[in-house]
Formats: sequence, C-alpha cells, structure tokens
Amino acid sequence: MVTRSMRDHEAAMSVYIQLAVLSEQKQQPLVRDRFLLLGGAEACRAGWPDVAARCLERLVQSNPAHQAGRHPTMADALRDPDFQQLVAHWERYCPFEKAELLLHGLQPLPWDEAEGSAGERMLKLLAHADRPHHMPP
Repeated sequence: MVTRSMRDHEAAMSVYIQLAVLSEQKQQPLVRDRFLLLGGAEACRAGWPDVAARCLERLVQSNPAHQAGRHPTMADALRDPDFQQLVAHWERYCPFEKAELLLHGLQPLPWDEAEGSAGERMLKLLAHADRPHHMPP
C-alpha cells in the first residue's frame, strides 16, 4: 500500500481548504462542506490538528446535523468506520489531483511562502473566510 508523505497531505489540505473558501464565496454551501471535510481530513493526516479542528468547527457550524458533529475532533472522526467511508467517498469523487486542477482553473489564492507554514496560512485563510468577502492581504 502506498501512503502519501506529510508534505503531500499538506498540499492536499491547502488545495481543499482553498476550494472550500472559494466555494463559500460562490455561495455553494454543499460544495464548501465537502471541501471542508476533505481539507480537515488532510489537515489531520498532515499533522495540523488546529487546522483540522477549524475545518470541523466550520463544517458543523454550517451543518449541525453533519456526521462529523458526532465527534469531538477530526482525529476521532477518522477512527469511525462510517466517517472513513464518507471521507473515502468524497476522495473518490474529487481526488487531490482533480482538486488541484480545479483550483488551478479557478485561480488559486495568492500566497507568499514567507507568510509561514501551510498550516498557518490555512488557519489565516479560514479566519478571514469567516468575514464575508474578505480575503487575506
């Protein structure tokens, strides 16, 4: 079995979260929630529990009945076989490579690599996304 490196999970986390924010801007809540789910799962796998927690929080805020809301953390959710199936379903629907192409076509959000780590940038992006139509400078 081939597993992705932490770096690959960080890249996937960044792509999915950017797609979630762009979906929010386009007022596409179901699409946003799917990308928050995938972004949170990848954040957890990449070792970014704060980012995973923020994704989980936003997901449950917008959809209180979501299956993710039954778990205190994304790591706990990822241990649940039913939740694993949900994540796997959406990973098949939009694998990282497809998400990357989709983001590229939508013009990814600009980032200066000096702004910090991938996790720090995603936390900043999610915080700014809480305020309608405001993006990080």
